Amino acid sequence: MVSLGRCQRGGRNRLLAWSRLGMVLAGGLLAGHVMAATLRPSGVVHGPSVYLSDVFDGLERGQDRLLGPAPAPGKTITIGGSQLIALADQYGVDWDDQSSSTSLSLTRAGHVLGRDDYAALVRRAIMQDGGGGSVVVDITGFTPVVAGESEADPVSLQNLNWDHKTGLFTATVQPAHPAGETGADSFTLRGSIRPVQPVMVYDHALPSGHIIQPDDMHIDPAFSGTVPPLARSLPESERMIGMALVRTVGAGEPVQGTDLRRAILVHRGDPVLLSYSSTGIRLTATGRALEDGGSGQFVHALNLGSRMVLIGKVTGSGEVRVDASSTAIPTDSEEVKRLGVSSLLLDGSRP
Repeated sequence: MVSLGRCQRGGRNRLLAWSRLGMVLAGGLLAGHVMAATLRPSGVVHGPSVYLSDVFDGLERGQDRLLGPAPAPGKTITIGGSQLIALADQYGVDWDDQSSSTSLSLTRAGHVLGRDDYAALVRRAIMQDGGGGSVVVDITGFTPVVAGESEADPVSLQNLNWDHKTGLFTATVQPAHPAGETGADSFTLRGSIRPVQPVMVYDHALPSGHIIQPDDMHIDPAFSGTVPPLARSLPESERMIGMALVRTVGAGEPVQGTDLRRAILVHRGDPVLLSYSSTGIRLTATGRALEDGGSGQFVHALNLGSRMVLIGKVTGSGEVRVDASSTAIPTDSEEVKRLGVSSLLLDGSRP
């Protein structure tokens, strides 16, 4: 094997003479023209080794040979003219346009490890340590490293130190090359780690005062953003329907308890439609609300026709569905007095 670092020219003319004489005796030249190999203008090495075919194009079948280790990923070596001539001589390459002033640069193919690569490395280390569950890793400080195309482990992660309270972590990264030589110096990797968790988020941007509908929110099972503390103690989603937003929110933003307030659909003293439903029967009457009430809340209301007080559930703006199990209450009852309702309101006059 000829070293890529040092070759000497020798026996070129003698080798060509014997080669051509053999071809003449075999009738090769009479059968057709023999194509000479050509020097590649430049080359990219796709593995850990350099082969003769990386240097010369047009080799004969079976003529390719291993020449030596490739440079580190992303690095380049230059083969001078005397080395190229020696390689052609030793391996019988029919290279006619040789010149001692010629040179060839070979670059080892590779890719740069970036934030995503290091984040994946940290997630794998957490899983191997039995951390369990999915996490989101944000890399804030790292050193780019060029890795070979097919390197399975271009770098190793050591000394992972994760503060679960703050989410911050540090780790030591040690790059290495497939040739076994130590690569770049180790460096400290920095960033944050937070668990992925289900979070209630808004489906779309909504203005302040909007009344929440069933299709305004959903649970994101793998929310990867920052979860505010007030987003972890929400009421059941069914109870949030009909509530009003106190601020403008964006799509995908976590729902917080302070975002919502009970939307007042029935105001004290306002006229309401009273409805009563039973098997096959639905009755309606005109009434007056004696309390403020939001969607789903029970309020007292005066039936203007019977002058009796009823209890019903707010089902919409100005609508109260009378509870089938409730009993009509006289306006002078103790229960009504405890409401502190004005006598004018009970008499049918609005205060």
